[in-house]
Amino acid sequence: MNQRRNFLRLASAAAVPAAAAAVLSSGVARADNGSVKDILGAWDTIHTLPFPPFQFREFLTFAEGGVVQETNSFLHSTSKLDFSAFGLPAQLSAANGMGSWTRISKNAVTVVFRKMVFDGAGQYIGDFRAEGTITTDGETLWAQWPVLKVIKVDGQEVPLPPATSTGTRLK
Repeated sequence: MNQRRNFLRLASAAAVPAAAAAVLSSGVARADNGSVKDILGAWDTIHTLPFPPFQFREFLTFAEGGVVQETNSFLHSTSKLDFSAFGLPAQLSAANGMGSWTRISKNAVTVVFRKMVFDGAGQYIGDFRAEGTITTDGETLWAQWPVLKVIKVDGQEVPLPPATSTGTRLK
């Protein structure tokens, strides 16, 4: 009986380091490992547009596995933006955005996200889609958004002017 207890005690003591070694050797990257994934975490950004309001604030969050979430002070759930100059309704609002990111180099990722868009009556009219490239040094973020468009329910695409952004980690 004592031999069995000693064996179980020894086996359980060896299991903890073995489990830790398995996690470390599995290639799982932690969010605080800046040399692996500098983009992970939440960012406070300022976007620059070629039309009014010319700038707006946005929070972008990048999670493990390529998940992106965004919310902003421009096109949001209570906005009533006039996009009639682009052939869209005079009053637009939108949900928060969600999408994905993919690493393209050590300090750059591509990003695609969408957000549902609604007219002044609250009717869903389509999706806003943003596609861009983000570079970071781990503390500062720079982005180019060459593809911004609304994809209407009928499939028609309404292109919008490109934008840029800069940001820092949300603190």
